[in-house]
Amino acid sequence: MFNRHRLNTFFMKKYFLIIVGALLLTSCASKSSFHSFYNENRNDSDFSLSTPAFFANIFIPKQDIREYEDLFKKVKHYKVMVFSDKVTSLDRKFDRFIRNKKYTSIFRVNDSGSSVQFYFLENKSTIKEMVLKIKSDDSYVLLGLKTNITFGDFETIIDKSDMKISSY
Repeated sequence: MFNRHRLNTFFMKKYFLIIVGALLLTSCASKSSFHSFYNENRNDSDFSLSTPAFFANIFIPKQDIREYEDLFKKVKHYKVMVFSDKVTSLDRKFDRFIRNKKYTSIFRVNDSGSSVQFYFLENKSTIKEMVLKIKSDDSYVLLGLKTNITFGDFETIIDKSDMKISSY
Protein backbone atom coordinates (compact mmCIF):
# COMPACT_ATOMS: atom_id res chain seq x y z
CA MET A 1 0.00 0.00 0.00
CA PHE A 2 1.13 3.56 0.67
CA ASN A 3 4.29 4.24 2.49
CA ARG A 4 3.30 7.10 4.75
CA HIS A 5 6.92 8.14 5.39
CA ARG A 6 7.68 8.38 1.66
CA LEU A 7 4.56 10.41 1.07
CA ASN A 8 5.45 12.86 3.87
CA THR A 9 9.01 13.15 2.56
CA PHE A 10 7.69 13.86 -0.93
CA PHE A 11 5.46 16.68 0.31
CA MET A 12 8.21 18.13 2.52
CA LYS A 13 10.59 18.25 -0.45
CA LYS A 14 7.90 19.83 -2.58
CA TYR A 15 7.18 22.56 -0.02
CA PHE A 16 10.89 23.11 0.53
CA LEU A 17 11.41 23.67 -3.22
CA ILE A 18 8.48 26.09 -3.36
CA ILE A 19 9.89 28.09 -0.44
CA VAL A 20 13.40 28.15 -1.93
CA GLY A 21 11.97 29.23 -5.30
CA ALA A 22 9.96 32.01 -3.67
CA LEU A 23 13.02 33.25 -1.79
CA LEU A 24 15.08 33.28 -4.99
CA LEU A 25 12.41 35.20 -6.86
CA THR A 26 12.11 37.67 -3.99
CA SER A 27 15.85 38.24 -3.85
CA CYS A 28 16.00 38.77 -7.61
CA ALA A 29 13.11 41.21 -7.42
CA SER A 30 14.92 43.29 -4.84
CA LYS A 31 17.46 44.39 -7.43
CA SER A 32 16.69 47.88 -8.52
CA SER A 33 15.27 48.65 -11.91
CA PHE A 34 18.09 51.03 -12.74
CA HIS A 35 20.47 48.24 -11.76
CA SER A 36 19.24 46.24 -14.77
CA PHE A 37 19.72 49.19 -17.14
CA TYR A 38 23.17 49.80 -15.66
CA ASN A 39 24.23 46.18 -16.20
CA GLU A 40 22.96 46.13 -19.78
CA ASN A 41 24.73 49.34 -20.80
CA ARG A 42 27.81 49.81 -18.64
CA ASN A 43 30.12 48.23 -21.24
CA ASP A 44 29.09 50.95 -23.71
CA SER A 45 29.88 53.73 -21.25
CA ASP A 46 33.12 55.67 -21.08
CA PHE A 47 32.96 55.58 -17.29
CA SER A 48 30.75 53.67 -14.89
CA LEU A 49 30.75 53.37 -11.13
CA SER A 50 28.57 51.46 -8.74
CA THR A 51 29.24 51.93 -5.05
CA PRO A 52 27.47 51.69 -1.71
CA ALA A 53 26.48 55.06 -0.31
CA PHE A 54 28.45 54.69 2.91
CA PHE A 55 31.65 54.52 0.86
CA ALA A 56 30.80 57.25 -1.67
CA ASN A 57 29.61 59.68 1.00
CA ILE A 58 33.13 59.74 2.43
CA PHE A 59 34.34 61.51 -0.72
CA ILE A 60 31.46 63.95 -1.20
CA PRO A 61 32.38 67.36 0.29
CA LYS A 62 29.93 68.08 3.12
CA GLN A 63 29.65 71.78 2.27
CA ASP A 64 28.42 70.85 -1.24
CA ILE A 65 25.52 68.77 0.05
CA ARG A 66 24.54 70.59 3.23
CA GLU A 67 21.09 71.49 1.82
CA TYR A 68 20.36 67.90 0.82
CA GLU A 69 22.09 66.12 3.70
CA ASP A 70 18.82 64.45 4.79
CA LEU A 71 18.37 63.06 1.28
CA PHE A 72 21.93 61.72 1.09
CA LYS A 73 21.41 59.97 4.43
CA LYS A 74 18.58 57.98 2.82
CA VAL A 75 20.59 56.90 -0.26
CA LYS A 76 21.75 53.29 -0.11
CA HIS A 77 23.64 52.96 -3.39
CA TYR A 78 24.95 55.12 -6.24
CA LYS A 79 25.34 54.16 -9.89
CA VAL A 80 26.96 56.59 -12.34
CA MET A 81 27.33 56.16 -16.09
CA VAL A 82 29.02 58.61 -18.49
CA PHE A 83 28.69 58.26 -22.27
CA SER A 84 30.12 60.26 -25.14
CA ASP A 85 29.20 58.01 -28.10
CA LYS A 86 25.87 56.65 -29.32
CA VAL A 87 24.00 59.30 -27.34
CA THR A 88 20.92 59.35 -29.57
CA SER A 89 20.33 55.59 -29.55
CA LEU A 90 21.07 55.38 -25.84
CA ASP A 91 18.65 58.20 -25.10
CA ARG A 92 15.85 56.38 -26.92
CA LYS A 93 16.71 53.17 -25.08
CA PHE A 94 16.72 54.98 -21.73
CA ASP A 95 13.40 56.72 -22.45
CA ARG A 96 11.85 53.35 -23.33
CA PHE A 97 13.25 51.90 -20.09
CA ILE A 98 11.76 54.79 -18.06
CA ARG A 99 8.32 54.28 -19.64
CA ASN A 100 8.36 50.49 -19.26
CA LYS A 101 9.39 50.59 -15.61
CA LYS A 102 6.84 53.33 -14.90
CA TYR A 103 9.18 55.96 -13.49
CA THR A 104 7.61 59.33 -12.74
CA SER A 105 9.22 62.50 -14.03
CA ILE A 106 9.72 65.11 -11.33
CA PHE A 107 11.14 67.87 -13.49
CA ARG A 108 12.85 68.68 -16.78
CA VAL A 109 15.09 71.64 -17.55
CA ASN A 110 16.23 72.54 -21.08
CA ASP A 111 18.83 75.22 -21.68
CA SER A 112 20.92 75.90 -24.79
CA GLY A 113 20.81 72.34 -26.12
CA SER A 114 21.42 70.72 -22.74
CA SER A 115 18.76 69.05 -20.65
CA VAL A 116 18.39 67.70 -17.15
CA GLN A 117 15.62 65.29 -16.21
CA PHE A 118 14.86 63.84 -12.79
CA TYR A 119 12.81 60.66 -12.33
CA PHE A 120 11.72 58.54 -9.40
CA LEU A 121 10.32 55.04 -8.98
CA GLU A 122 7.81 54.61 -6.24
CA ASN A 123 6.62 51.61 -4.30
CA LYS A 124 3.52 52.34 -2.25
CA SER A 125 4.37 55.48 -0.25
CA THR A 126 8.15 55.41 -0.68
CA ILE A 127 10.58 56.45 -3.38
CA LYS A 128 12.77 53.43 -4.11
CA GLU A 129 14.94 54.95 -6.84
CA MET A 130 15.85 58.32 -8.23
CA VAL A 131 17.51 58.77 -11.60
CA LEU A 132 19.05 61.98 -12.91
CA LYS A 133 19.73 62.27 -16.65
CA ILE A 134 22.04 65.03 -17.85
CA LYS A 135 22.31 65.33 -21.62
CA SER A 136 24.28 67.76 -23.74
CA ASP A 137 25.64 67.79 -27.28
CA ASP A 138 28.81 65.91 -26.35
CA SER A 139 27.96 63.93 -23.20
CA TYR A 140 25.28 61.88 -21.55
CA VAL A 141 25.35 61.19 -17.81
CA LEU A 142 23.03 58.99 -15.75
CA LEU A 143 23.05 58.95 -11.97
CA GLY A 144 20.95 56.35 -10.20
CA LEU A 145 20.23 56.50 -6.48
CA LYS A 146 18.73 53.57 -4.64
CA THR A 147 16.75 55.05 -1.75
CA ASN A 148 14.06 54.33 0.75
CA ILE A 149 12.54 57.74 1.33
CA THR A 150 8.94 58.65 1.99
CA PHE A 151 7.20 61.31 -0.06
CA GLY A 152 6.76 63.37 3.09
CA ASP A 153 10.51 63.29 3.80
CA PHE A 154 11.25 64.19 0.17
CA GLU A 155 8.87 67.16 0.26
CA THR A 156 10.45 68.36 3.51
CA ILE A 157 13.94 68.18 1.98
CA ILE A 158 12.82 70.13 -1.11
CA ASP A 159 11.00 72.71 1.02
CA LYS A 160 14.13 73.26 3.16
CA SER A 161 16.35 73.72 0.08
CA ASP A 162 16.88 76.85 -1.99
CA MET A 163 15.63 74.99 -5.08
CA LYS A 164 12.33 76.32 -6.34
CA ILE A 165 10.31 74.28 -8.81
CA SER A 166 7.59 76.14 -10.66
CA SER A 167 5.42 75.20 -13.58
CA TYR A 168 4.50 77.37 -16.53
